[in-house]
Amino acid sequence: MIMKHITFIFLLFLAPAFAFSQSANKKKTTQKSLSKYAVQMDKNTKEVISVPQTEPVTVGNVSKQQIFNTYYSNYLSSEVKNKDFNSLLKAHELAPANTELYFELAKFYELEQNNLKKREFCNKLKLTKLSPALREYANNTLMSVEQGGILVTYGEDDTYPIWILQLIEGVRKDVKILNYDLMVNETYRKAKTEELGLRFSKNYSQPIQILKDLATKNKSKNIYYSLTVSHLVLKDLKKDLYPTGLALKYSNKTFDNSQILSTNWHQKFSKSYISNSLISPQEKKLNINYVLPLLQLSSFYSENGNELKEKEINTVIRKIGLNGGKAQQIESLLKK
Repeated sequence: MIMKHITFIFLLFLAPAFAFSQSANKKKTTQKSLSKYAVQMDKNTKEVISVPQTEPVTVGNVSKQQIFNTYYSNYLSSEVKNKDFNSLLKAHELAPANTELYFELAKFYELEQNNLKKREFCNKLKLTKLSPALREYANNTLMSVEQGGILVTYGEDDTYPIWILQLIEGVRKDVKILNYDLMVNETYRKAKTEELGLRFSKNYSQPIQILKDLATKNKSKNIYYSLTVSHLVLKDLKKDLYPTGLALKYSNKTFDNSQILSTNWHQKFSKSYISNSLISPQEKKLNINYVLPLLQLSSFYSENGNELKEKEINTVIRKIGLNGGKAQQIESLLKK
């Protein structure tokens, strides 16, 4: 059975649950240090809407914190396609222990193709930010992709844990990761074009179009999208996207994903934190992404008369919904 009918009803129904990184990690802070989590961004395009104002640096008694904020503000407010990494590096020099810079620096060294420095900051991220729940989510995302597949990631929490698993722990190094923030950089795009044999348009007026072209201009490649990718992309490609777990496979040919979903869930996925009520609110929201493949597995088992497995899956779905604050919405989907 080809299971696609629930997919985009669900995606649109629970859309806010998929947005995270800068836009969804937004939090109030009384600290004087500027934080990227206070930046307002368009969740579908990642274009910066506004950066909190910092105290202007003037000649005289200027604090180290003011200088840091100025450099970091320059970086955060710069265009996605042309980030001011020089300001980021200067900010890091001033505050080397600021952990929220580590992912940004890992992206910079990925752009520079400096694996030694990228590994250094992935190690720092592993020691300071990688929780067991995020590690499990990253592992299960990788297990959703076939051998040698290309996976598009979109934010922070669906990228750096995967980099850690691949670079530090050697897990599924066969999967090629393309992060949206880096793909909008023309130099990086050209490098990946040569490395992976990809095709893109010469110019883009809207960076988000890059993600669509990755699939439509590279139909011979095994392209997958993380479930966190912009809904603008997923909606436009919906007729050719098939859930395989925590990823959607692009295929312009009819593709039976039912057995792959079942195999991935029962044989390849770790499940210690999927419905755990003790994980952080951020992790609970991220875990809402499991509901899409599980709803389709439930439908598959129902249509094949496997009531025991259907009940088992529905129990997990309800726990995820309850933890993520979506119990009512989940219940309405299960009744359809």
